[in-house]
Amino acid sequence: MKEKELRSEERWSNKHLLLEGIGKAKATQDETFDSHAANLSKQSKSCERLYKDIKAYSAALKVLCQAEKSLHDTIRDSYEAEWPEREQLTAIIDNLEIQSNEMEKALCEDLPQAVSTYVSQFTDLKKKVDKRGRKLVDYDHAKHNYSSTKASSKKGETDPKVARAYTELQQAESLYKEINNELLEVLPATYDSRITFYVDTLQTLFNSQSIHQAECSKLNKQIVTQLDRLGESMDSLRVPRPEPRPLTPTDSVTDVNMGSHRSTPSPAPAPPPATPASLADSATGAALAASNPFEEDNAEETFETKLYPKLATVPPRAEKNDTKNAKQEAKKSKDATNPFEEETDEEHGEETPAEAPATVHALEGVTKEARKVLESKPEDQVDEGWQLGEKSDGTRGVFPENFTKKEITVEEIEAALKKMRPGKATEPDDVAADLWKSKYWYPAEWLAKFFNQVVAEKKVPE
Repeated sequence: MKEKELRSEERWSNKHLLLEGIGKAKATQDETFDSHAANLSKQSKSCERLYKDIKAYSAALKVLCQAEKSLHDTIRDSYEAEWPEREQLTAIIDNLEIQSNEMEKALCEDLPQAVSTYVSQFTDLKKKVDKRGRKLVDYDHAKHNYSSTKASSKKGETDPKVARAYTELQQAESLYKEINNELLEVLPATYDSRITFYVDTLQTLFNSQSIHQAECSKLNKQIVTQLDRLGESMDSLRVPRPEPRPLTPTDSVTDVNMGSHRSTPSPAPAPPPATPASLADSATGAALAASNPFEEDNAEETFETKLYPKLATVPPRAEKNDTKNAKQEAKKSKDATNPFEEETDEEHGEETPAEAPATVHALEGVTKEARKVLESKPEDQVDEGWQLGEKSDGTRGVFPENFTKKEITVEEIEAALKKMRPGKATEPDDVAADLWKSKYWYPAEWLAKFFNQVVAEKKVPE
């Protein structure tokens, strides 16, 4: 039976909503008041939220104002007394603090207090609405009691019970109507006041901010102008520095003595007349010198004029003994502490023999002298990164391993040339590239020049 008539209409709507809130009968309905009560609830929620945010804003603003005061104190202390117009800057900062104090008072004290006063009225109004609900229940109860008493009485209006019930009804009705009429006047007025409340609150907020920002903007511009003057007066505020002391004769002699222990490069010989080929060779030599981090200073000065001219010309055999003897005599007169100390370019030019392999010329052009690498023994105590070697004059010592280069023999050049196809013209550039890719790390430009020299002297078959 349709769930027993929906369980007897949900127990007759929960016993008629518990007899309409113990009014024991149908409750009195007032739609106008219910509408006002709903508006009050909505208005109170909105205003309480605004009050909460204004309190948070006021607390943050108070922290900001305290931070500004601390910053202003630091600026006062940091601005030194001898700097220009310090008193004027201090006065500007004082005005800034006055503006901050006024805004802090308006937004951190007055505004939250005004909003709090307005929001506090909702508590009283809600209490009156609740009281009005209780009076309505009393009124309904008295009305139903009077109706039931009158219906059950046989004497009618003359029955004392009926008369007493009627008196109670009149009292309950009087109390209910009194508070109901009061709320019907207060609630609409309170709801309408929300407009003026928002206008006053937000105007106070933004007017205070606007005035503060406008005044602070003027004062900040004055501070910027003041700081510009400080920057312009920097030259006059510099810390005095002692003037450089001129060198005395004693200092000059000391500098000369200290510099005498340093090796100075010998002057480079005059280069041969410039030709298109020599100009190209010089440009190539400059590129090689820039790429070699182990070159000596004097080698950088004369590398361009010494490398390729040696390949183009071979010293005569007749001059070998004279130049060698002159070089050895010069070495004996020199106080050399390092057997591998680099000689000057002039010495290398005189040292090169006519029959020496072309490889020796190459090593002289790049490393200043060909050195023979010896096998080191434990008793030699050679450090890591160094090699034990022997110079051409028989002197032994150590030199950096970075300066070691592999010699290239005429036989290896012959083998490289013979690999070329029969009938193909000799192209030293190709041979240089082949050797470069295999195991030699001499510059390809130098190898090309070297092979041209070898072919020109008929040292290997074309």
